[in-house]
Amino acid sequence: MKTRQKRESVIGEEELNLTPLIDCIFLLLIFFMVTTVFIDIQGLVIDLPGAADSSDEQQQKKDVNIQVTANGEYIVSGEPVSAGELAMAIRGAMDEFNNRNVIIHGDPETQHGFIVYAMDMATGQGAEQMAFAIEQAQEEE
Repeated sequence: MKTRQKRESVIGEEELNLTPLIDCIFLLLIFFMVTTVFIDIQGLVIDLPGAADSSDEQQQKKDVNIQVTANGEYIVSGEPVSAGELAMAIRGAMDEFNNRNVIIHGDPETQHGFIVYAMDMATGQGAEQMAFAIEQAQEEE
């Protein structure tokens, strides 16, 4: 009896060619790296006091306080001034205190026009930074 011999496959084990796949992955990686937008997030800039900041000049600096009453009267650093003299009073207080920071205190009943006028005068006199404060009306129980 003749035995049949098994034919060996002419084609050997097939292998998967990964070169085109790797090329595609690298192209995608380069594409995403080039199109990514990096956001520069800035936090708060804080000026911490140091040992050098304790000099006499730094201690003498005070903020210029402008109080606006409910009637539209202005008080600059504790002295009442008229609306016409406000600019000169602010300039004098800035020079006296050696500071360009202004704090505007408004009465809760003050009209906005009086506050805006004080802001305009302070900005015109070279105020660098401005802050606002109001006194809260106390609730009766």
